[in-house]
Amino acid sequence: MAGMEGPVPFFFGGRLCLDFVNTVNSRSRPATKDYLPDYSSLTGWCRQTGALDAPTLSGLNVRAASEPAASAAAHREAIALREALYRVFRAAIVGPPSPPQDLALLNHWLREARSRQVLAERDSGFEWRWEDLCQELLAPLMAVAVSAGALLAGDDLKRLKDCPEPEGCGWLFYDETRNSSRRWCSMDHCGGAAKARRYAARHGTAVPGRKSEAGQ
Repeated sequence: MAGMEGPVPFFFGGRLCLDFVNTVNSRSRPATKDYLPDYSSLTGWCRQTGALDAPTLSGLNVRAASEPAASAAAHREAIALREALYRVFRAAIVGPPSPPQDLALLNHWLREARSRQVLAERDSGFEWRWEDLCQELLAPLMAVAVSAGALLAGDDLKRLKDCPEPEGCGWLFYDETRNSSRRWCSMDHCGGAAKARRYAARHGTAVPGRKSEAGQ
């Protein structure tokens, strides 16, 4: 589904870290668009997904505006993590092992994230909460790393899938259907387009008008 107004038009991953990886169009064909071209778009994505709260994002945007070199460096780090996560998740789908350098990068950001979290009590038990991140330009990476660690260590990785080549966009998603039957990022996008092409091939007709693919 689409989030609030921001840099990314679609969210099909089902996990924060997967939606982060899916900020490139596309994964199965030469990329034509990067939805995170700068630090501002990175914080915009965090706002769309709820990765960080509004006060934190406000503080990050203020600091980024005053320190353009530092924010540009943080953006490069974010893209490096995004691509490493893609390779780690793809390895989980097609078969291990994960590239050691990519897993090491994820572990680095997990350590950074855990050092900035505290265990806090609430009515129903306990939860991890972030300490003040308003000045941490790398805070988005920490939020993504925590999500990736939770997926890899706690979820059923047999349900981690990618939208299949050659018809699909290659975006990643977590299949939560009852019988694990989901195949496409979305039937409104790649799935519907593939179905239309197969219909046209069977009947010798032109492909009906199609909606934009997920990665557009």
